[in-house]
Amino acid sequence: MFKRNTIILSILLFASLSGAASAAELTANLGVTSNYIWRGVTQSGDDAAVSGGVDWTINKNFYLGGWTSSLGGNNEYELDIYGGYVNKFGEFDFDAGVITYQYPKDGSTVRDFTEAYAGAVWHDWSGKASLDVSETNLYLEGGYDMALPSGFALALHLGFYSFDEAGRKDYNDYSATVSKGDFNVMLSDTSKNNEQGQTDNLRLSVGWSKTF
Repeated sequence: MFKRNTIILSILLFASLSGAASAAELTANLGVTSNYIWRGVTQSGDDAAVSGGVDWTINKNFYLGGWTSSLGGNNEYELDIYGGYVNKFGEFDFDAGVITYQYPKDGSTVRDFTEAYAGAVWHDWSGKASLDVSETNLYLEGGYDMALPSGFALALHLGFYSFDEAGRKDYNDYSATVSKGDFNVMLSDTSKNNEQGQTDNLRLSVGWSKTF
């Protein structure tokens, strides 16, 4: 069952956007990856994961969506619900909104949490800040995208996770992703210790995603 904050968020977002339903656009997405890596850390225990979601855009500025992914063993899964506002000001594309991360299975060791975020894209550069509204954990990230020959593309990512939550240490994460069409290969690493107490978190993952 969804947690109360998920229900409240969904009601507020649907209520604020329902009046513009005639200008809405609905899209769906489906993906498969050899390892679900989020902010440099595997979410699927280094197992493969399947994901999918839907996005509802209204008047080209407001959006509401949901996304889910498997998390490896024990039939656990993640459910994200989000909504926000995008607009273009000069050469900058701005995006701000709220997202809640839910782990509905009873007994899940991962806590539910909600973030407010704001970001901008300028040409091939991007930056974003996400703040956990309950624990005041802060994630800052930046990226650079560039086109490569023969239809390939390269995306570089740098992130910094700062924790106010007890027992969690700050860390950086880095990744480079090469993609062509619907396929991608990502090499990622972090500055934190992994599950075995080692400092080497270097991981290679292969993925496929499609938007309909």
